Amino acid sequence: MDIEELILLKEHSQLLVMNDWRYEIPQEQRNIIIANALNQCTNDKNFNLIGYLITNRRVFMIGGSETTPFLEILYHFYYLVETGIAEYKKAHNEYDDEHHLEHHTKHKLFVRYPFYNEHIRSLITGKEVELVYYDPDLARLKGYIHNHKYCSALDYAGGEGPVIVDTT
Repeated sequence: MDIEELILLKEHSQLLVMNDWRYEIPQEQRNIIIANALNQCTNDKNFNLIGYLITNRRVFMIGGSETTPFLEILYHFYYLVETGIAEYKKAHNEYDDEHHLEHHTKHKLFVRYPFYNEHIRSLITGKEVELVYYDPDLARLKGYIHNHKYCSALDYAGGEGPVIVDTT
């Protein structure tokens, strides 16, 4: 299977909902940690990220690899996020130690769900969504995604986002 066929599989489209650790780190720093982890996955695991959206509480991602199983990429991503959290806490709290890593290893960082929203899927992979009628929710979603700085729509619009995206 080539990469285009792989990403059509629902297992290669994931919605990750952050658990309580998100309250311990400011949103901008969380977004940076997650963006760095996604970039590292593209480098370490040959992950072809086709689309992503990082919000205050959720991470939407679409992608795959011809050489690495998706679950292995996902576990590597979790490890990199854990490492980013540890580095942030060490840098911002001189009394902090490794106890938070044990806490997050025992308690999952994210709750994983299949990603079924076709409108979000299309918008973050650079496709247009047109309906025969006006949908105010879709209009708000388009505005949100097209103006969000942690989203692959930026790359598809000709800009350069914080995460490496395979737009070809």
